[in-house]
Amino acid sequence: MIINNNGIDFFTKRRSVSVKALKGPGPAIEETLEILQSALRVPDHGKLEPWRFIIILEESKDRFIDIMLRRGQEISIDFDKLEKNKTNILNSPLIVTTICCTKESSKIPEIEQILSAGALCLNVLNNFLVRGWGANWLTGWMAHDRVFVEEAFQLGADEFVAGFIYVGNYDEVSRERPRPEVADKVTWF
Repeated sequence: MIINNNGIDFFTKRRSVSVKALKGPGPAIEETLEILQSALRVPDHGKLEPWRFIIILEESKDRFIDIMLRRGQEISIDFDKLEKNKTNILNSPLIVTTICCTKESSKIPEIEQILSAGALCLNVLNNFLVRGWGANWLTGWMAHDRVFVEEAFQLGADEFVAGFIYVGNYDEVSRERPRPEVADKVTWF
């Protein structure tokens, strides 16, 4: 058995960085693609690859925000919530949108494909964190509003946003939050 003490230390202390703390500069495109390549090493039963990425960079934020604000107003999202969404988008130099796109399969149930997309979101998040970037996985109304995702991302009927991974630089270390005790979450068969 080979023990990776750095990996153990990372997962023992792993903590997302608040989106409010993110700032520029963000990772270069080459580093981003390298991180995403590493993150693609997730469980994928049947090798269906039921996911893909849409990257939101600085130059596309204005258009994304315009769509978000217009749609948010159409469905009566609270003004303060829309402003918070806008601030999060503007403060994060990079947003990795993970799209789940389930495939028809007689062997691999849809739920396994959805779980694979969730695993990919966490893998993207952890791959940025382990390399020293601040990152946070969010969803919210923008991930769940069908009209918004179709307009913003041209998603097909079999696709949905599994998560937005906000990425950037940061100064402040995130405070620890209460975690459950393993003894409270484990039963023995």
